[in-house]
Amino acid sequence: MKTLISWMAYNSDFKDNKVDPENSPNYTMHLKFWEFDRHILLSSAQEDDTRTKILENQLKLSFPEHKTELKYMNISDVISIPEIKTKIESLLVSLKDDSITIFFSPGTSAMQISWYICHTTLGLNSKLVQVRPASKSKTGEPELLEISAEQSAVPVTSLFKEQILERKSDKIIQTGDYLITASLKEVYSRAEKIAQTDKVTVLINGETGTGKEHLAKYIHDNSIRKAKPCITVNCSAFNDELLASQLFGYKAGAFTGAVKDTKGLFEEANGGTLFLDEIADISPKMQQTLLRVLQQKEIQPLQGKPVKVDVRVIAATNRNLPELCHEGKFRWDLFYRLAIAELELPSLQNRGEKELDEMIQYFLVKKREELRKAQVLILKPDVLQFMRHYSWPGNIRELENLIETLYVFANDEITLNDIPTRFKETSDGKSLKWKDIEKAHIEKVLKLKKGNQRQAWIALDYGSINTLRNKISEYEIDIT
Repeated sequence: MKTLISWMAYNSDFKDNKVDPENSPNYTMHLKFWEFDRHILLSSAQEDDTRTKILENQLKLSFPEHKTELKYMNISDVISIPEIKTKIESLLVSLKDDSITIFFSPGTSAMQISWYICHTTLGLNSKLVQVRPASKSKTGEPELLEISAEQSAVPVTSLFKEQILERKSDKIIQTGDYLITASLKEVYSRAEKIAQTDKVTVLINGETGTGKEHLAKYIHDNSIRKAKPCITVNCSAFNDELLASQLFGYKAGAFTGAVKDTKGLFEEANGGTLFLDEIADISPKMQQTLLRVLQQKEIQPLQGKPVKVDVRVIAATNRNLPELCHEGKFRWDLFYRLAIAELELPSLQNRGEKELDEMIQYFLVKKREELRKAQVLILKPDVLQFMRHYSWPGNIRELENLIETLYVFANDEITLNDIPTRFKETSDGKSLKWKDIEKAHIEKVLKLKKGNQRQAWIALDYGSINTLRNKISEYEIDIT
């Protein structure tokens, strides 16, 4: 099919609120250069825009044999290249089997740049044309010109993003109330690319407290959906019935207590993002329902009729979904639908001592400001050493909560006595103090080497045998 596609020109197509046949680029294309099976006319407005309807009706009236299809693109910012490009990219890809002529002239500069990028990167059977008006033509007649542009091998997911340039540290980046250290920079760089590819579902993997919700919000805030809601729901907090009513809504009388029609979170997030945390905890029945929603892009409120929704879904889990799929506890088809783009957040323990120190210092400053304390807490060296060797099962959230606790209950200088007891003991009751751990390890190595201090020193890799002897004395280790 030969398809012409163009934006309507809110100024050039009209004169005195009527279509101007002499100067309207879209009207001229129909009048002088029609050789197409259809014309897809794009409007940046939402539905029921008066001027758009006037142009569509005039084209159909003047050229009844020409097929004109009107599409509202709902562009919130007509000079935003990322927003425009993302929306027309999806439309052009849906026309991949057509011979596409892109009418370059109508629209804003951002729209024209977006046409050019899509034409040169999507690998479609497309060409760019523009019209030289009669007033600029030597012949006194409008002229159709093709714009020469080489197509690139860059794939469909190629990205273009407006960016305000600023100087950033090579070590750490702070985004709002969050610190992006070295091991997170690649994760957030990938998240930024994902944000620019609209409607792609995302699966975020990571232990509890690693910042999955913040990463989801980052994707939303860097996408064209940022002006719409970003709603979080913890799937593990509800049974099937409650989760269904939360996600899909219900009509009055659907169940006891349903006294009025209530929208679900999918409808509340329409045009925006829905973050489904703890996705691994939903039941097989809910998995099937969610898969249908993702495939058909519509929900069905309890006792209600199907409703179309436009929502980007970001899911997260601290469990191994492929393993659950192998065990038959999670659907492979839903996993593949969710994991179109996957992100992995490292645990705090795996981020290294240097980044842990950066996080500690960041929260020391942040909590002082939040709690309006006179000065930043000072951590004694043995406290810092303890925090470096603690396993942090609750990750960033646990570290943040500990420092907040210290500001509330401790003095300006923190000692090991200020650390809550639960941090110092493992689940089996053994101490997590570094000195206790080191003493126990020395005793273990000495026993393994049958009391031979020289062999124990070599195994422990201390700088000298005197270091070992000093520690035996300090820890009062029995070597008899």
